[in-house]
Amino acid sequence: MGDATLWVAVLTAVTAIAASWVTSRGNAKAARVQALAAAEAQHAATRRDAMRTAHLAFIEQINRMGALYRKTPAILSIDDPSDWSAALDRHLEELRTAYGEFHQQQNVIMLDGGHSSRLAADAVHAASTHVYKTLLGIAAGTQGPEDFASAVRAYWDTVTAFLHAARQDDE
Repeated sequence: MGDATLWVAVLTAVTAIAASWVTSRGNAKAARVQALAAAEAQHAATRRDAMRTAHLAFIEQINRMGALYRKTPAILSIDDPSDWSAALDRHLEELRTAYGEFHQQQNVIMLDGGHSSRLAADAVHAASTHVYKTLLGIAAGTQGPEDFASAVRAYWDTVTAFLHAARQDDE
């Protein structure tokens, strides 16, 4: 009877050790899975925040360029040719200065934005370049003020498309 009791005790101990080992491995795996899920959720939240911040910064620069574009009709309506030329040159310099930050924020969209907002930001960039080249053409006398109006309308159309894309990417 002593032998049977010893065997039962050994078998019980081995079973308990095996059960403990299996349980600890299961708990470790569950903890790993939970940690991985938490890390993925944190990464997704960080990415979403970065994309939203990039969108807001680019929208701020879009509006800054738009504010400068709204000054343009008054400059183009100056009657005195020398005053007109000097004012347009100053305005073009303001646009070049603002363009640096605009372009930098567009590059951030290329890094942190979603696919549709990247495409839309490229379109806004192209439209802004077209507006600037139109103003250069007006300064050179190869284009008229009406060309500016159509270029700036196209700019605002691309801005609207960007806003829709950014909203879609943020969802």
